Amino acid sequence: MVRKYREYWNEEMETLSPERFHDVQEKALLKQLKYVWENSEFYKKKFAEAGVTLKDIKTLEDLSKLPFTEKSELRDSQIASPPLGTHIACSMSKVKRIYSTSGTTGRPTFIGLTKHDLTVWREASCRAFWTGGLRPDCIMPLAVSPFFIAASYADSIEAICTLVPVGVGAMDRLIAAFQHIGANALLATSSFPMAFAAALEKRGINPKSLGLKLILAGGEPGAAITALRQKVEETFDCIFLEMMGNGDMCGEIWSECRYKRGMHFIAQGIVHPEIIDPDTGKVLEIKEGTRGELVYTSLDRECIPLVRFRTRDHVEVTQTSCECGRTGFGIRVFGRTDDMIIVQGVNVYPSAVRDTVASLSPRTTGAIEIQLYAPPPEGWKPPIHIKVEYGKDPGDLKQLKEEIENLIREKLIFRANVELVPPDSLPKYEYKAKLVRKLWEEK
Repeated sequence: MVRKYREYWNEEMETLSPERFHDVQEKALLKQLKYVWENSEFYKKKFAEAGVTLKDIKTLEDLSKLPFTEKSELRDSQIASPPLGTHIACSMSKVKRIYSTSGTTGRPTFIGLTKHDLTVWREASCRAFWTGGLRPDCIMPLAVSPFFIAASYADSIEAICTLVPVGVGAMDRLIAAFQHIGANALLATSSFPMAFAAALEKRGINPKSLGLKLILAGGEPGAAITALRQKVEETFDCIFLEMMGNGDMCGEIWSECRYKRGMHFIAQGIVHPEIIDPDTGKVLEIKEGTRGELVYTSLDRECIPLVRFRTRDHVEVTQTSCECGRTGFGIRVFGRTDDMIIVQGVNVYPSAVRDTVASLSPRTTGAIEIQLYAPPPEGWKPPIHIKVEYGKDPGDLKQLKEEIENLIREKLIFRANVELVPPDSLPKYEYKAKLVRKLWEEK
């Protein structure tokens, strides 16, 4: 069979041997660090306080000598020196766009991009979209706010295929893009497709009738959950794959290929990833089964290069080779420490609770809301109240409640008090789903 399109967006970078990958990353790192030392007041001070000089960093392995950068530092830097903080490394006259992070974990930070930065981000996102199956014969609506990072994807989408700008909160325009323009691909959060399906069904539209063939999901974990993936793919008769970036670092850094064995690292020469032990900060070997926190360092950034930025994303390495030929290692995200709650010494990731509930599909919809009534530690004592949407055919509700509670106790090692609620009764989100509700903050 003759392929209609090439396999890779950037074959040279996406298929680097381990030795070439090391060389590419090391060369880019040393160049980037020289730039940072010369242009970033934030890092000049930070490195001086850590007692590290540029001469101390001669190899890729020396990166571990540098201190971590925390999200709170970036916020404080921008508050002290608006709009982009003391960690800006170029003149404001070179900045061509400023985006905002979503502010999921607190006050949003602002992301400045030069013309060069925009080109680099477009390259990374093109690699990710192409890995996920976006091709020139696709038509993709983009339903995002122009203020947020996701708006930058417009450049990458139109570099590959046809873009239909829709805007946020415009469900009817999104539907029209499929029904009247012939859109056949969608970029969304992992929680959006089923909310989209519900909106279609309320309008009397069969989701399969849209002709949607590919959904690329990011912004939150979830697309790799077997039950959710099966449900979305069956509902729309499509392929449902996962992508991930980081607003402060680069729009897209990871993307799942058709073999669905984890998201490939696709930002070679653009970002350097480390996996660390979140408790000790020790750098871990990247091999199948490694679990830890992702840390990123910019390799080709002008405006706001970041060094050893702690993401709080906890991941597991799923593969170091793949049938698709890409050599970037693969990961799955299993939670964020920013979202994590501690129940009697047990770390509980809300996404893991959602995954556990979703495993009982179709008896549940997979939608949950963890309700916390007071700050820790008193407010986080078991049983933890969790609202769970039952599905269209849940069977005996009392039995389902007990089954969910037992499953949570067995798999996640904490006690829950499950409150079953009707389908579509929990809030639906067009961006990142909010799995935890801190009720004391609403009083």
